Amino acid sequence: MGIRRRTSRRRTRVAAVGVVVALATAGSAAAALQALPPGAQVNDDVAAGIDRTLNVNAEEPTNADVVGGALTAGGKAVPWAVFRQTEGAGNKDQVFSRSFANGAWTTRGIGTVGGRSSANPQFRGSLNFDQGQDGEAPAIDFAGTGRTVPWATWYENTPGAGFDKNNIFASRFDNTGDANQGKWIFGGQARGLGGGTVEIPSLNIHTGEEAENPSVAGGSAADPTKPGPWVTWQETDNVNHVDQIFVSRPEGPGMANCDGVTPAGELVNGHVPSIGGFCWQQTGIPRVGTGTTDPSLNVDPTRTGIEPDIAFTGNADAVPWVVWYEKDGGTLGLHSNDMVFAAKGVSDANATNGGFEWTAVGNGLQGTLDTSGATHHFGNCAESSANESLCSLNADPEHANAEDPRVAAGTMNPANPTVPWVVWDEDIGGGAKQIFVSRLVGTGAAAHFQIVNGGAPISTGATDSTRPDITFSGNTPYVTWRENVDGVTRGFVGHFVNAANPQFHLDRSDVPLTPNSQADVREPISSSCIATPFNNDGQACQGASIGTPFFLFTNGATPRGLFASAYAPDSPVTGAASLATISSATLNATDNPEGASVNASFQFGTTTAYGGTTTAQKLAPGNADTPFSAAVTGLPAGTTIHYRAVVTSDFGTFVGPDQTFQTASATPPPPPPAGAGHASVGHAKVSGNTATVPVTCSGSSAETCKLALTLTVTETLRGHKVIAVTARKQPKTHKHVAVVGRTLVTLTAGHSRSVRLTLNSAGRKLLAKHHTLRVTLHVTETLANGHSATVATRTLVFRAPHRHHKH
Repeated sequence: MGIRRRTSRRRTRVAAVGVVVALATAGSAAAALQALPPGAQVNDDVAAGIDRTLNVNAEEPTNADVVGGALTAGGKAVPWAVFRQTEGAGNKDQVFSRSFANGAWTTRGIGTVGGRSSANPQFRGSLNFDQGQDGEAPAIDFAGTGRTVPWATWYENTPGAGFDKNNIFASRFDNTGDANQGKWIFGGQARGLGGGTVEIPSLNIHTGEEAENPSVAGGSAADPTKPGPWVTWQETDNVNHVDQIFVSRPEGPGMANCDGVTPAGELVNGHVPSIGGFCWQQTGIPRVGTGTTDPSLNVDPTRTGIEPDIAFTGNADAVPWVVWYEKDGGTLGLHSNDMVFAAKGVSDANATNGGFEWTAVGNGLQGTLDTSGATHHFGNCAESSANESLCSLNADPEHANAEDPRVAAGTMNPANPTVPWVVWDEDIGGGAKQIFVSRLVGTGAAAHFQIVNGGAPISTGATDSTRPDITFSGNTPYVTWRENVDGVTRGFVGHFVNAANPQFHLDRSDVPLTPNSQADVREPISSSCIATPFNNDGQACQGASIGTPFFLFTNGATPRGLFASAYAPDSPVTGAASLATISSATLNATDNPEGASVNASFQFGTTTAYGGTTTAQKLAPGNADTPFSAAVTGLPAGTTIHYRAVVTSDFGTFVGPDQTFQTASATPPPPPPAGAGHASVGHAKVSGNTATVPVTCSGSSAETCKLALTLTVTETLRGHKVIAVTARKQPKTHKHVAVVGRTLVTLTAGHSRSVRLTLNSAGRKLLAKHHTLRVTLHVTETLANGHSATVATRTLVFRAPHRHHKH
């Protein structure tokens, strides 16, 4: 197991729970969450080295991470998980990655490139640099062109001279179709062999110091189409011997070497090798360490910086933000309570700083993290306790302990650029820890953080609420945390409403979790539509995804398993149809989306096989019955129509009960005037140039039917030239109706006749020219008052006979 130096915290202890509680599955009327997939674990692929009968690791602060991403530009984002799995027979913990699509989890990784274990891996799917060491605290995000490259980061102990400490590693998933397809490729400058035979691409500022808890985010201050993986972590400095927060940005891909990159690598044949075509460049103003060379983000570098997280915000994701917390008493005489901080990266074109400096932004003050200041020489935020308080995000910076921050990029108002939203847990008046959420408001020098939900915590329990996480789905932020409820540890999840004054709505409070005493880990959350430059910051979800949020959670005791769930709506309620006519109607229904957006539509047809579907409409992420409707047209008259409501998430389809309605019957023809019979026309047949039309006259014996049968075509003209025989009007043309056949017939009531109607010379010429001639048959009757009435209109098709050529 990894070396842990974190101070233990008060936790409510509960008895072990050995039974995995199943979540509701799709189709249940009461379901608000959907298991991915039902009854299955994320950690389950024995062939890859993932044995679900063995525990998923449960060491704090995390055993897993999840993000929505796609391997093709513009593709539909699906969950990608990375997690820490224990192994049997005394083997060390391994880091694995799996993605969820088409109802199943698939292991992503068939070996590594550039690791100590790459040549002969014991566990085929492991990402570890050295499979003989524990891989810990994994994180994942997408970067690369089109945001199509998964990057994972974690830490593990690295034996050998110049190392023998926990080191940070990062690798990318190869999907280029080359010889390394499906493998994870390490990236970074060669830092030495450490007594082995493989160059070690450690991200550490100092490979001989302890480094832990990395986080990765894709973004770029230069080219939004090609975000790179930025990594932040905590590492012990070699002077104060406390953990500092560091951030490195990537240089690559395709770097020939890492000459001149800081931290410096090991020279091989006059150059620093670039492993995997990438280098890691530290960022920030040097402030600590031997010779003041290390760019710590700590506000107070004399106390411990813990568990950072990173995200990119602003137009085109150009601004990196890091959050962390600091604990223990330092030597500057500032605060000793745990305090949450946030800092943004600012381009400064200074190579010594890696091109970026960092500015802390708090509730009431900003300060560059540099060596300025007359008192402590660590920047404005460290000049006094009052300044440090104003630079923090704490609800109560003077007394309360705040910890475990996480950050996500997003905006609830699509007209505004994305900003950092930060979640953490904090003591309330010496009582239970509660969950707070804050967002950046204002711009420039006036920018500051402001706690949302009216300044109140979003949790309200009497026991500790801890380990929160946050994400965005489109323009809606979602939060998870864990809490003890009546002696049982449960997962909570909810979302914010009202962009002008964000208020939190709790969606679920009964996600089954392993007790804190056995798994003090967060439940990471993401969605298929997080805010990025590739989906207009969540307004246009890529791949036609809906943006369904999903999360991982640890449940069970023996063994502990890693599970996944996604938001799911109630099944819709199909309502009564309205405004029914001879050929149209409006279909109505309601559905409770249960906290996440869904697509709503109707299926309809003359049977329960349906066959027709209305255009999907998106319902907002509400928690109440939401009405929706759709108009349908082109229905057959006098017919029973079946229909039902359908709602979909990114992971399931939910249908309502079948309903029916009746279209109105067609209006019957008016009765003929006295003195004239009533004519009707049967099915006409065409043979060669002649159409045979059956007609019938009904009525009293004294009545007759005087009929005119006419064949016409519509010629489209340009000038006096016929350019088409069609009914479709074309630009700058006019139409002419040409008669191509006509005959008259008189029948007495009670008689029928098959009337032959032959094409005239004009019709025969058109048929010879076009080979197929579509004509309109008009049958009209002369009424007793001398007026004419249309009896029938038919479309007939004449076809020229095939000519057989002699050979």
